[in-house]
Amino acid sequence: MTAQPRLVGIRPWFPGFLGRWQWLAEPVPAERVAALRIAAAAALLVDILFGYLPHFAIVFSPDALGGKDLFAPRFREGHFYWSVLRWLPDSWGPAALMGVWVGSAVALLVGWRPLLSGLVAWACAVSVWNINLGLTNGGDRLRNTLFLMVAVSYSGAVWGVSAPRRGHDPGPVLVPGWPVKVLFVQLAVLYFFGGWYKFVSPAWRSGYVMYFVSHDLAWSMTPAQSAALPLWVHQVSAWVTIIWELGFPVLAVLKRTRTATLWLGVIFHAATFVTLEVGPFALYAIACYAAFVPWERVRDRTRGQAGTNHGEIDGAGISA
Repeated sequence: MTAQPRLVGIRPWFPGFLGRWQWLAEPVPAERVAALRIAAAAALLVDILFGYLPHFAIVFSPDALGGKDLFAPRFREGHFYWSVLRWLPDSWGPAALMGVWVGSAVALLVGWRPLLSGLVAWACAVSVWNINLGLTNGGDRLRNTLFLMVAVSYSGAVWGVSAPRRGHDPGPVLVPGWPVKVLFVQLAVLYFFGGWYKFVSPAWRSGYVMYFVSHDLAWSMTPAQSAALPLWVHQVSAWVTIIWELGFPVLAVLKRTRTATLWLGVIFHAATFVTLEVGPFALYAIACYAAFVPWERVRDRTRGQAGTNHGEIDGAGISA
């Protein structure tokens, strides 16, 4: 007998056509958002341990390159930027916030009160992002959205110490799917307009831009290895990037091209992470992809429930 799915969480009210949009309203397997939570927490820990802490005294000290008044005009009246570090003294505020940030990442990793720990991680991320513009990059905005979506996605329904338990209930667990859909829309918009920016650039259309970037010591982490590649390899990589980014909103939705499109995205971000100076953007982007993997199939196989109908969204949970 097939176990019936159990919905965890509250379906929000959406106005107008959003409330009638089945794609936005339908639930997703809880394993999707649990994997998203774990991947985001792991990316944050790597970011903090290897990105922030080695330079902590320099970038947060008012006697060096930091301090809460470093970009004081950013917080002037009429602007809506905020940072917890603006309310704490420079002597111990940054260290306290960093400790809380690490704690929230560990809490998310193990699934302890993910709503609270996710909101704390998001607040710390926004505070650090606003206080020192010299530390920011394009990945920080994605990181901020990622943790907000993790916090509101009921990501602790499974695979966490706070997961609700009902004995040995083998039934699948579903959660509201809108946070995953919002994250997908953000990625689709990010990729499309990034691809459009490249498409209108003659340097990108010619393919030479990847050749020059991979040989630029300010951008490339592997200039010696890049020099061994022929020019046409760099050109092909530029053209593939443009096509993939422009086509992502459609290719990631179509069933026949979805898997290849998502795998290409993971490979793209992993390659840029180890070859280019792009900061932690690649880590957080790859973490987003964790929500599109059908982890519930692994659960079904381990429980001997092949072909279980549990309200799973087709493919990566993003088909329209």
